[in-house]
Amino acid sequence: MLIATARSTMVVADAGARAEAAERMAQWIAVGLAILVGMVSTLQVAMLAAMGRGRGPAEGVWVSMLGTLTGLAILVLLSELRLLRGGPTLATPFDRPLVLVSVIAIAGMLLTLAVQGNAPGFAMTGLLALPFLFGATVLGPRLGIGLFLGAVIAGQLIAGVVFDHYGFFGAPPHPIDLTRVIGVAALLIGVALIRGVK
Repeated sequence: MLIATARSTMVVADAGARAEAAERMAQWIAVGLAILVGMVSTLQVAMLAAMGRGRGPAEGVWVSMLGTLTGLAILVLLSELRLLRGGPTLATPFDRPLVLVSVIAIAGMLLTLAVQGNAPGFAMTGLLALPFLFGATVLGPRLGIGLFLGAVIAGQLIAGVVFDHYGFFGAPPHPIDLTRVIGVAALLIGVALIRGVK
């Protein structure tokens, strides 16, 4: 009897340790996703900067906001049609597919007009805001706001250093040097410290 009790205690402890390890792994995966969200945000910033240099900051923001609205309306429509899980419960009239299709059509037409004179790829700058917005709503509660933002900022700066090195989107190049590498490493250490040891 004593041996059976000891075995069952070991099985329960082993299952608990596995669950704890799985939770730690899931949290590190979420941190990795937040870093990736930051890297995507850097792409958006680089594209907005290029539009700002070429046509002015207001036009860059305008194109980006129209792209965000169009992309978000498409995602909400897919959720309402149950093609994506976790459909929203939006207030009337935005819970109706016809209204969402109208929003998509109007915002899409305005986006098409607004991006004229720019490279057509700049129309996607607004779509690049969606990972941050969804990441904040999904990863923020899971990781905590401090860790989520720390990981996003680390991702932004890692990608920013690479973008600067190569001068992406016509920006003046700023080569990577030892100081910048140490700065990125310090940021990553900071993210690990914010997460803490569990």
